[in-house]
Amino acid sequence: MAAANPAESLRDEASCSICLDYFTDPVTIDCGHNFCRSCITQSWEGRDTDFPCPQCRETTQQRNLRPNRQLVNITEMVKKLSQCSVGPKEANLCEKHEEKLKLFCEEDQNLICRESRDHRSHTVSPIEEAVQEYKEKLKMHLEPLRKDLEDLLKFKSTEEKKAEELKEKLEMHLEPLRKDLEDLLKFKSTEGRKAEELKEKLKMHLEPLRKELEDLLKFKSEGKKDEDLRSETEIIRQKVESEFDELHQFLNKEKQILLSRLEEEEKKILQRMREIEMQLEEQSSSLMQLISEIEEKSHQPANELLKDVKDALSRCQKMKFPEPESVSTDLKMGFGLSYPHQLKKLITKFGGLDWWMDYHKYGVNVTLDLKTTHPRLVLSEDQKSVRQEDTRQNLLNNPERFDSFHCVLGCESFTSGKHYWEVEVGDNSGWILGVCKDSVRRKGELTLSPGEGFWTVELSYLLGYLALSSPETRLPLSERPRAMGILLDYQAGKVSFYNADNKSHLFTFTDTFTGKLRPFFSTYSKAPLKICPVPAWELNSGAQN
Repeated sequence: MAAANPAESLRDEASCSICLDYFTDPVTIDCGHNFCRSCITQSWEGRDTDFPCPQCRETTQQRNLRPNRQLVNITEMVKKLSQCSVGPKEANLCEKHEEKLKLFCEEDQNLICRESRDHRSHTVSPIEEAVQEYKEKLKMHLEPLRKDLEDLLKFKSTEEKKAEELKEKLEMHLEPLRKDLEDLLKFKSTEGRKAEELKEKLKMHLEPLRKELEDLLKFKSEGKKDEDLRSETEIIRQKVESEFDELHQFLNKEKQILLSRLEEEEKKILQRMREIEMQLEEQSSSLMQLISEIEEKSHQPANELLKDVKDALSRCQKMKFPEPESVSTDLKMGFGLSYPHQLKKLITKFGGLDWWMDYHKYGVNVTLDLKTTHPRLVLSEDQKSVRQEDTRQNLLNNPERFDSFHCVLGCESFTSGKHYWEVEVGDNSGWILGVCKDSVRRKGELTLSPGEGFWTVELSYLLGYLALSSPETRLPLSERPRAMGILLDYQAGKVSFYNADNKSHLFTFTDTFTGKLRPFFSTYSKAPLKICPVPAWELNSGAQN
């Protein structure tokens, strides 16, 4: 609201909004507002950046203070005008005694003359002193109000940014979920093709069985009928189709559950953010209104300033707000799959279907290379089994032999293609299996890691099952394998490990291969590791539910 008359307006323009007195050494800041140099310097004390204007709250990055010499002259003229002229309200006389109103009664908050007997027992002071005292009090209350407003506006700005932050977090959670669902749906889209392939492969396996059946029927009167084989094939086909249907239903259910959870969580957070934003808007509006009223009152003439001044101070003291609540954008709910164990079982059933049905294409007959065997290791005569002994054998220390690490390589080496072999680990409680470069160091201590040319999995006495990656990866197996399957895909740069008992996938290394790769075996147990023929797995002996 504007001042009552031009003289008061002029006095306001010549006054600093911080100290509420006439300008002393006035300076202009970047937004165009003017302040005493000492007032604005004190207001910005302790800041290195983000300098706010006490009047409009606009912030600047640098402390730019420009002297305003013209305002110095205007301020001096306003001071002289104030001394030469007496405003009509300041010249008021007491209606009862026709004396000039020169005193201020603290109890009644009224201007009085010296003749007034009604106020003799009250605390009174000269108007000039009362004005100065209350200006100081108003100034003292004004600074914390401005600070509260600044804090509120900062907090409000921070909360407004959280909506974008929430969207980013939701997207961060959604992206891997979309990727998982996309991969699984791609997997599901191939089920028809795989089912057909499966039927073709079953037919391929059934033909020699039928031939054997015909031969057997020549010598035996009893045996399986062709109809029985067809019946078994149909049962297997129905089982495969049923399990693919189960996977399809599971994925659809998961998609709906997860999207519903995300939507509900987003609604809750955004609703609370809107409530907090409205509350901050109301609080900052109230603060700005009170600051404006206090600044206006500080520039009023004596009789207007002292009128209801205690009420203004009381409102300053009562203008307290509770600590604003910061809305967390952390998503408290989990957005993983609801039934990860169920999904793992489903994937286990189908994950290996592409290659294990064609095991005969990848199976390789691995034998152990005596020239690489550590002296503490003993090979079987057929070079298919290895165990550790307490004493060292008297073996020639040729360049190919490992002299420190208890290991042996397979005779075979690979530079392309896919190759699969199995090792029966049985009760052996300390072993390492996998592949390595033919060029690895044979003498002294070894570091088994992909960087050193080893891609291996270990059963450790202390740590259990580990993939010897960099860093090592724990493998939390639910059941102990009796046999391990190793699949090398040279072109794809992959070495995969399987529980050969149930064909479940355990771990895959991905790298870029160069040069020859060889099967790797290491044992610290007298229980043997045995290389076994790749079995013709029966389809209905798949992963257990």
